[in-house]
Amino acid sequence: MKNQADKERKFWNSFAGKYDKFISKALGSTYESLYKNLIGDVQNTDNVLEIGTGTGLIAFRISEYVKNITALDYSPEMIQIAKKKQTGKQNTTIHFETGDCYNLNFNEKTFDLVIASNIMHLLTEPEKALSEIKRVMKLNGRVILPTFCHGDTTISRFLSGIFGLFGFRAYNKWSTGNFKKFIENNGFKIIRSEAIRSKIPLMYIIAEKHPV
Repeated sequence: MKNQADKERKFWNSFAGKYDKFISKALGSTYESLYKNLIGDVQNTDNVLEIGTGTGLIAFRISEYVKNITALDYSPEMIQIAKKKQTGKQNTTIHFETGDCYNLNFNEKTFDLVIASNIMHLLTEPEKALSEIKRVMKLNGRVILPTFCHGDTTISRFLSGIFGLFGFRAYNKWSTGNFKKFIENNGFKIIRSEAIRSKIPLMYIIAEKHPV
């Protein structure tokens, strides 16, 4: 498993310099819809954790609407680019650092909101990541989980195979319905969900800890 993690990190490190251009060209309209949803849902939130920030695209978009963001990625190259982009912006609400979604280096009940955008389908142990997310969420906290559902349609399954050939491997190919069930089966109550149209549908979910 460690060798696979190192391989994945190496891929994302090598892709870091091309990441922003790829998102803009391949997923521009999808991400604009994503940003619009996020901005509406994060208003006046105090402490936000973003997992899988990449080069900080989401963190920069929402930073003016929240008090503080800790933005993590397990690719040091991605974080380096994010920090470089932050230079000169006079933006002190975002704190970029490398981190592991399976072992979050934070105390329990630290964050009002956790955002894990477009990483769940890439994880070999998504249940473990959700367990860590629950641990660091405050009792009344929320999590936002936008996730590409590679198994939703014939086209999405075909495109997923093509992307996999280039290193974008989806370990979890949920349909939109199955992804919702997966979240609920891991101790969360879904507050709102929306399928954002894309060649690979983007399931946008807001959830809270399921009452025990």
